[in-house]
Amino acid sequence: MSVEGRVGGSGRTRLGLVVVHGVGDTEPGYCVNALLDTLVATRPGYSVFPANEFNRVAEPGVEDPAPVFPVIRRAARHKSGVDIEAVEVHWADLTAMGPGRLNTLLGLFRVIFESHHLVDAMLDRTLGLVAVIVRAILWLAAWLLRGPIAALTVATSLICAIYLYEPKWLGIDRIDAGAQFIIVQTLLCGVAIYLGYRIVKSQDFSWYDAASWLVLTSAALVVLAANGALIPATDLLPPLQARGPQIAAAHGSSCLSTDPLAACYVNGLYRVIIYGWRLWGALILIATCLLLTAVGRARKFGDPSRLGALSTSVGILIMQFLLWTTLVVSIIYTMLTRAETGSSLHVLKNSVLDAVHDKKIALDNPIVQYLQVPDLKLEWIARFKFIYAAAALTVIAFLVGAWLLMRIRRYRARKGLDNLEQTARSLPRLLFNPWLVALLICAFVVVITFVFFQPEMESNPAFVTFRSFVLPLAALAALIVPLSFGKRVANIIQIARDLIDHNYRPSLEAAFLFVPTRFRPIAERPRRARIQERLSLVLKTFIQHQGYDGVVFVAHSQGAVIAYDYLRDNGPDYAELGGASPALLTFGSPLGTIYQRYFHEYAVSRAIPLGIAARLKCWINLYRVDDYIGGAITAPPGLRIDNYVMGLGGHTKYWSEPDVAEALDAIMTGKVADATRPPPLPPMLTPPSVSYAVHAMRNA
Repeated sequence: MSVEGRVGGSGRTRLGLVVVHGVGDTEPGYCVNALLDTLVATRPGYSVFPANEFNRVAEPGVEDPAPVFPVIRRAARHKSGVDIEAVEVHWADLTAMGPGRLNTLLGLFRVIFESHHLVDAMLDRTLGLVAVIVRAILWLAAWLLRGPIAALTVATSLICAIYLYEPKWLGIDRIDAGAQFIIVQTLLCGVAIYLGYRIVKSQDFSWYDAASWLVLTSAALVVLAANGALIPATDLLPPLQARGPQIAAAHGSSCLSTDPLAACYVNGLYRVIIYGWRLWGALILIATCLLLTAVGRARKFGDPSRLGALSTSVGILIMQFLLWTTLVVSIIYTMLTRAETGSSLHVLKNSVLDAVHDKKIALDNPIVQYLQVPDLKLEWIARFKFIYAAAALTVIAFLVGAWLLMRIRRYRARKGLDNLEQTARSLPRLLFNPWLVALLICAFVVVITFVFFQPEMESNPAFVTFRSFVLPLAALAALIVPLSFGKRVANIIQIARDLIDHNYRPSLEAAFLFVPTRFRPIAERPRRARIQERLSLVLKTFIQHQGYDGVVFVAHSQGAVIAYDYLRDNGPDYAELGGASPALLTFGSPLGTIYQRYFHEYAVSRAIPLGIAARLKCWINLYRVDDYIGGAITAPPGLRIDNYVMGLGGHTKYWSEPDVAEALDAIMTGKVADATRPPPLPPMLTPPSVSYAVHAMRNA
């Protein structure tokens, strides 16, 4: 199909634009309006209709009633005889976290609980035996953290909070601590069952494992406590702090007869959690040793191609643990402080009560209220806070390192504007940066050392002194972590959320073992499938029957992956396009920098379906020199991709870039005065790519 032939012959040429947004710039209508308005303002011969057409389309087969999503349409034309109709595919509501720090916190918990899906997408059998073993180890470690450890942490923290904050008339000196424990865990089990029901009904599997294991854990605790077997069961694990040979010989148990029953419950369950951490740490240590073995082999044979996915997968699981520890302790930090203060003040209990009796101290004095807190004998609190401080400081160091990398990238990008392509290749990566991954692995070794050996290290006065200096940092971290959940952190979490959603497979959740088969999702990757279904619905409704001469997909960031998946999986017929041949314009795309580099499904070495190579007329990819997500895309066998580097600007606001409008103009019109002598080109475009795009569209 020649543009000029159609204009001079049977009438005007009609082109459809399918606009797909990405991370950021997700307000309905923004992308299509910014793109067309910039096209009119920067490229000659265009005019745009002044109004949008706003449609609300129902998404069938998801819920009853079916949810609706907005579809924005707008028309434009070119004086050469090209009519343009743009339609915007909106999917932001499917992954949006919502505003505010609370939603950011919940989004971070979701990322923590689902990060193992990235590991599954990164490690494949084609990477070798080491990758297969590491994948199995990391899957087991991720399950251990989000399942049993998470459930036991919630159950223990809840009963500890009840013991510490309950009113005096409900205290353990009036109602037996064992009865309170059984009642609380029974209620927790009931709540977990209800949450599991809601999860299954809504098909939102993010909390699948946590809810299922919370049911199992709380039910098991109720049964063991009711039969008097809970404390003996926890005593099967050796105490984490020796009480002296005489006491150990006399009791053979970590729960002494002089200890309150409440202290036995909390301290015993805490000890189980620590041993869970140790098991988790041992698994990650094995995976780290295998990674170091792979590094050694890569140096020996000069093949580092497998190291990126291996090291990043280990780093993701370490970050999962560090974030989990940091967030959980930040939430319960006030409870730990109250328990520690209350236990410390119990040595003054008799003196204070005598002073109250002599009316030297008022009955409502705060110190009297603190004495109502039961003495849980939590000698492990300082140890726990120290591990938390180490984990939190590692997270903060990671964020500082990422900030420094951003500064370095901006500085080097500004200095290298004279050679954009070389500068873009030489800038350090921000996502999955090897130095940040190395920082995580080294910090993990330090933190897990404290988990294993801190009780023995306490016999060293120098360590105790060092810990006394570090513990105040734990309080500072507990304050900083919630305050850090601002817009930048929310953006990072949103990026991680989109990566996870694209690779999410509910079949990886261990809790499927406890759920009937009929509740399993139909699609292997339901979140990706739902977005693709929305794209397909838009194409069927607004593109398929319009009789377009060509369809151009214009996509930013994650939207480029969505558009590519459609073109890869639906060729060569492309029934939803009504017989039109597609072209693709992407910008800020993570396909090359993240997906091709780390996810085996998108590896360049994998063969792509012949349909996309036969029908795709051209693919132009643009990215800014300082874009920390977008970059060049390597063409798989059978495809050609023309990459252009743009100036400064970061990852968002591509839609109003004149360079994007210029590339779209080249695809749609292909204006060439003389086939043998093209006119002078603007600085952004280079002759090989422009001639390819023009040739492709003129011969469609």
